[in-house]
Amino acid sequence: MTSIYRKGGSPELLMQAYDYSLSLWKVPAESRYVDTSFGKTHVLAAGPEHAEPILLFHGFAFSSTVWLENIEALSARYRVYAVDFPGDINKSEASRPICSKQECADWAEELMDGLGVQKVHLLGHSFGGFIAMILAARLTSRVRRLIVLSPGGGVLPQGKGFFLRCLLAGMFPSSKRIHRLMDYMTGKGNTIHPALKEQFVTAMQNALPRTKLFVSNMRDEELKRLLVPTLLLIGDQEIQYDAQAAARRAESTMPSVEAVIVKDAGHGLPLERPDEVNALMLAFLERRSGLPQEHAAG
Repeated sequence: MTSIYRKGGSPELLMQAYDYSLSLWKVPAESRYVDTSFGKTHVLAAGPEHAEPILLFHGFAFSSTVWLENIEALSARYRVYAVDFPGDINKSEASRPICSKQECADWAEELMDGLGVQKVHLLGHSFGGFIAMILAARLTSRVRRLIVLSPGGGVLPQGKGFFLRCLLAGMFPSSKRIHRLMDYMTGKGNTIHPALKEQFVTAMQNALPRTKLFVSNMRDEELKRLLVPTLLLIGDQEIQYDAQAAARRAESTMPSVEAVIVKDAGHGLPLERPDEVNALMLAFLERRSGLPQEHAAG
């Protein structure tokens, strides 16, 4: 498989940026690799070992360190596995690309088997939200609940302007252009942790995602297969598509969805409004599982 690194790109700089972001997590995390037929998948594990497991999937061109603002709340009650998606700019070591939705499901089953978990909650942001939706539709017997944050595609196609800005940042990755892209994705008045912003700049300047599975609009019949209880959160300043239209389509096709438009938030929803998003996610998990509120509050 083609290396993620650009010509002259520095693995050392990328790993330093990754490890620095990880050092800011407020809870200890175990770094481990799981062998799959697609290569070695890197996972960060946190939380009580025998608690209900939840798999986290990050956005495109990033890594599992992105959950910096969410990991403490989630791991207080759940066994969290933050996954580095193979082929993206992170610590996973892909031997072949995941090229289809079915291959994605096959990989995820191997990953869950390797982690020793039978049934999980799924949580994904942006591209990771799209991945989580694929898995919930295809691995119905292994998914308890689904949380999707600002999904990449899935409920509506991404706008051409959004795609073009991302493409240009990948082709011409100056610090100025990448920071402008992040500002464009962020809701007015909100901020993203500077360590994560610098990791993204370092990642884009030294590497490129080599994933072969790309976001797309899911057909009605696919969305109707999302039978598990689902929480969909979209910021009212989402720039991929119209947030209200996305929520309406989800509600008309997904049998068990609870769609919430988060005020004053952009595409970087869990990074921009972490306290609000964490509270909504934990309340949803508590409501659906019947857990006492004091546990869900962490």
